[in-house]
Amino acid sequence: MGKTIKNTFAGILLLTMSLSTATTASAGGAGTGEGKGDQGSSSAISYNVGFMTAYWYRGAFQNDSAINFGADYEAGNFYLGTWWVDVGASSLHDPSLEIDLYTGYNFNLFGVPSYLGVMGYYYTDDFDQDYEEVSFGMDFGLFSFDSVIFGDYKAGNGNASSDYGHFKVNVPISDSIGYSWQTFTGGSIHYAAHELTYSTAFAGADVDLTIGRNNDGGAGATQNSDQETGYAFLSMSYSF
Repeated sequence: MGKTIKNTFAGILLLTMSLSTATTASAGGAGTGEGKGDQGSSSAISYNVGFMTAYWYRGAFQNDSAINFGADYEAGNFYLGTWWVDVGASSLHDPSLEIDLYTGYNFNLFGVPSYLGVMGYYYTDDFDQDYEEVSFGMDFGLFSFDSVIFGDYKAGNGNASSDYGHFKVNVPISDSIGYSWQTFTGGSIHYAAHELTYSTAFAGADVDLTIGRNNDGGAGATQNSDQETGYAFLSMSYSF
């Protein structure tokens, strides 16, 4: 099963790159890109760099603090990108990294902005094993959702891979405040988390302050400690 999704991920990535290149060529090359989901044949590449006072993802603790870097390419409704973040260091000269690769397509389904994508999470050293997933989401305006409709966790060490799922509902409260509720299920791990995020801009940077709480099946204040825990972190990122 792991080989199947890995081949699927690679195939979709190559198909997306090919279609994106063809779209860019037919548009005459360069153009000013628009947001994901916008119709058109323009293309754009962007970069981002940021810092988080703590790295939490899907209600699970990853690292005390983290520096991250990303790059995104868009052509029409297609997108692909990568995001790198430090998740601890085995030594000063040998940091552990999470390397994310993703691609997808934005479209309207019954008039509702939607997307279908694939994503892989890969780690250096032995921080964690790899994750690969197929995701789908829709934005209804009053709320949106993101879901992992198929996830595959590479258990490693001779253990069998396991499937996992994720579901997240996002509710905008105001232009600057948003609430989310999310679940994660895989193997023996079953938990939910609530998050409230305040977003603003400062000195050309995007700044987010997030407070959250997971339930007693989540990963708590340290890695792999299953306990009901509250958390908060500040993130800042620059795009260029």
